[in-house]
Amino acid sequence: MTLFFDPLIKESTKEFIFSREESKHLAKVIRKVPGDIIYVTNGKGIEWKGVLSFVSPQKTIASLKAFKKHPPKKYQIHLAIAPTKNNNRMEWLIEKLTELGVSSITPLLCDHSERKIIKKERLEKITISGLKQSQQFYLPKVNEMVSFKDFVIASKKQETYIAHCEESPKENLDAISFKGTSQTVMIGPEGDFSHREIKEAVMAGIKAVSIGKQRFRSETAGLFACHTIFLKQHESTKL
Repeated sequence: MTLFFDPLIKESTKEFIFSREESKHLAKVIRKVPGDIIYVTNGKGIEWKGVLSFVSPQKTIASLKAFKKHPPKKYQIHLAIAPTKNNNRMEWLIEKLTELGVSSITPLLCDHSERKIIKKERLEKITISGLKQSQQFYLPKVNEMVSFKDFVIASKKQETYIAHCEESPKENLDAISFKGTSQTVMIGPEGDFSHREIKEAVMAGIKAVSIGKQRFRSETAGLFACHTIFLKQHESTKL
């Protein structure tokens, strides 16, 4: 499947004109020709299947062949994480979270945060690339950076977990039986959440968890935690 992304594609779209950049990619890189099948999604469940009617590096046109609306994902996973100091590591994480099928990502500003500014547009472009590569039809939402305090206030406490390294009571994430269809996990910066932040979250009703005895980098911890929740959610459907 050759999948493209356009937020404006819809069921009533009978003809789709590719951008000059994508036209060049179609004609010169993957060498598509008239009659070939392509797919376009808006990242909100639409699968628009088209047949190429005209191909050139300057302009490529596809005509509607079939249309499908995929139902929303049964399980939603939201990762709130303090951005890594190294931008490349954060971008790698965003790509992998998209491939995994995470629903939303919120950059957190914490006491020990090493990066206090993010380029949201850049991260959104990476989700689009990951969406096309993994051939999915729902695009993760990248939220604006928010302070730890504001995130805790706005969170749904019964569905939110804070993973930290402090020696204090907490449950193993892989031992939890998730009952809801939407789960949020919070991952701190390299220096972990501060004692104040952990106490504030737990006092608010957010559950403290451990993701293992080993110490992970932030991006590894985020991916590992989301994958653990993903497996547990699907495991619960088999019971």
